[in-house]
Amino acid sequence: MATEPESLLRPRQPSTSLIGRDSPNGHGRGLIFDFDGTLVDSYPLIEAAFAHVMRTHRLDDAARLLFRQSRGLPLPEQMRLVAPQMWEELVATYRSVDATLGHARVFRGIPTLVRKLHQARAPLGVVSCKRRALVEAELEAAGLRAFFDVVIGFEDVTPPKPAPDPLLAAVARLGLSRSTAVYVGDSMVDLQTGRAARVRTVLAAWGLTPELRAGFRRHRLWATRPSEMLALVLTPPNGNGHKRAA
Repeated sequence: MATEPESLLRPRQPSTSLIGRDSPNGHGRGLIFDFDGTLVDSYPLIEAAFAHVMRTHRLDDAARLLFRQSRGLPLPEQMRLVAPQMWEELVATYRSVDATLGHARVFRGIPTLVRKLHQARAPLGVVSCKRRALVEAELEAAGLRAFFDVVIGFEDVTPPKPAPDPLLAAVARLGLSRSTAVYVGDSMVDLQTGRAARVRTVLAAWGLTPELRAGFRRHRLWATRPSEMLALVLTPPNGNGHKRAA
């Protein structure tokens, strides 16, 4: 894992309201997660839903490429890119079939990660371009909803990702600051969101294929498995002030 250990573990300008006895977890660090591709392996379902859209509306492979390239954007924005003249029909078709596909699989290691962070009183949030009701339903089905203090969906804060507004809203609602929050996401949209918000952003590489990982080779902060995030948040620095993830 390529990390920048000190800057992730120790805020550059610690806030006395978040560090020490007033800190929720004793370390002053909180995690905010993207949802699709970060907490749950939802892309097989997303691909299946879009395949149905392609068949229904007779779209070609160029449409599939545009859909994949816009990964991480809100569904309406994706469909505007795919077919500007009929995007509303595409959204309606996608949502109708998506409702029949069941729940996505939670990535291995995520339940343990969020449970341990919750036990350690680390503030936890979710910021997604998916509608909040869908995110809430998925978290409930996975038995994870109780671990998150804040869930922000597409309709809750505008403009949506990659604008910084939803992430900054989560940071504020969790009682964190830019320097005490870490955002975890799997798409270029997530990295753009973190950069715009000036919040440290870790690439959740555990769900990415080698081909997709290659597109993020310039990004410095990676986690190849969820357990690395636990080490980043909860393990205190050693004597020289640096810390490496497990």
